Amino acid sequence: MVVGAAITSVIVLPLQTYLGQGDEIDRLETELERMTAINDDLQAEVDRLRTDTGVEEAARDQLGYVSDGDERETILPFPDLPTDLPNGWPYGVIDEVMNFRMSNP
Repeated sequence: MVVGAAITSVIVLPLQTYLGQGDEIDRLETELERMTAINDDLQAEVDRLRTDTGVEEAARDQLGYVSDGDERETILPFPDLPTDLPNGWPYGVIDEVMNFRMSNP
């Protein structure tokens, strides 16, 4: 029994640790590849923003910059229609039309 315990502690436990390290190395290499790809994308963005064209595009997108001769038009999405209309004319008719359209798409 003592010999079995000695063999286990000298051979089996280090072997398990060694095999576990291989899985950990594979996981870390995969994570390193993802981080490298992210860093490459960020570096490409930095390089683009160091050009005059990149700066102008960023100013247009993020700050709403408008060049000379451009016209700025802001188009917002339509808000959701209210479903809790007041009672009385003309809201009763509108409520009936909305209910009809909702039930008959």
